[in-house]
Amino acid sequence: MKEYAVDLHIHSLHSIGVSKNMTIPSLAMGAISKGIDLIGTGDATQPDWLKHLEKTLTEEDGLLSYNGVSFIPTVEIEDIESIHHVVLLPDFESVKLLRSSIGKSSPNLNHEWGGRPRVNLGAESIAGMVRDAGGMIGPAHAFTPFRAVFREGKYDSIKACYGSESTHIYFIELGLSADSEVADYIPELRDLSYITCSDAHSPSPDKLGREFTKLLMKSPTYTEIRKSLMRSGGRQPSMNVGFNPKLGKYFLSFCSKCRRTLVVQDGDASPSYDDENIYFHLQNASERKQLLSDIGKRAIKCPHDGKKLRLGVRDRAKVLGELKSKKPKHRPPYLHMPPLLDMIQSALDAKSNKTKGVQSLYTEFLKAHGNETIVLTETSLTDLKKTHNDLGRLIGMYRKGKVDYIPGGGGRYGQIINPLKSDQ
Repeated sequence: MKEYAVDLHIHSLHSIGVSKNMTIPSLAMGAISKGIDLIGTGDATQPDWLKHLEKTLTEEDGLLSYNGVSFIPTVEIEDIESIHHVVLLPDFESVKLLRSSIGKSSPNLNHEWGGRPRVNLGAESIAGMVRDAGGMIGPAHAFTPFRAVFREGKYDSIKACYGSESTHIYFIELGLSADSEVADYIPELRDLSYITCSDAHSPSPDKLGREFTKLLMKSPTYTEIRKSLMRSGGRQPSMNVGFNPKLGKYFLSFCSKCRRTLVVQDGDASPSYDDENIYFHLQNASERKQLLSDIGKRAIKCPHDGKKLRLGVRDRAKVLGELKSKKPKHRPPYLHMPPLLDMIQSALDAKSNKTKGVQSLYTEFLKAHGNETIVLTETSLTDLKKTHNDLGRLIGMYRKGKVDYIPGGGGRYGQIINPLKSDQ
């Protein structure tokens, strides 16, 4: 068995707003420097991209590859309720079978920009077609406030969304809005595997593999991925790496007008507010649960302007599940780790991760220690500090979870409190 770093959700140049450099050669080049062993092709049902994949990738013993990087066919599908799903497929024949199944229900399947096809069917029907094609399906970016299964006003459970196909759902994609802790508020999800993916629109090293999953497998093939996500035969996810969801714009609950974010504190004081937050004081867990439930019903008003409060991603998960997140035994660690370029920017206090100094140090680190995944998760801190002391210290702080955040909410991004500055 070996650990493979995988990024299973990306897009091609046939999706809207995607770099023209999203081709297999460019993706392979980016994956090598990032240390991503296997990439989902994205957009596999788009006919021009499918031709590119068939022409460019080499197939041998169930392994699709280019220049030493493995690929499996994948596609993100939008259903009739505007819910997005990640689909993993074993080979090009299964892609063609799925195209045939969804063809009559998709208005943009063959469109130049149809990389993410709209299919005017429910999730249960689409999931059945994917299974008939020999593939796997799961919710994409399951907790984002838009186009996701658990967004407000949509589904409260996997079973409600996928119906009779729910027993064949083995994974969910967390997305940038959530981590394992957020998802594990919901008891139904604790038996599923979680994948972290980049949803990359560019092969640049701060986009491709900005979130990735480590899977314990025998080889980087679809068959092994399936076993790993089902946690079968000793295969299993061994690590999730991604951003802290506190950086997201909708992590905390908020007022729909003034955008102040909700802070719940112990006590019995009356609701209050300052320039950024709304404060509610509660005395026990039952009151906290009731408050969140009432916010979900639009029954709680802002003490500043009287407008209705809305649930953030974390509190929505608590409403769907429990107030306490419970980690199952099989759940691997989740490492809150931004891309190396972003950390170099912080270490150098640079204005951009594209400055000459940042790019130069990035190249130096890869030459000294190997690919980015190794630098972020494996290389000894002593060796990293020899190359650049502050960057080595910063990577160590992220690995140990010693980084603080100002959580985001109400459309305001969260912020990292630079640990190098606070440690001085």
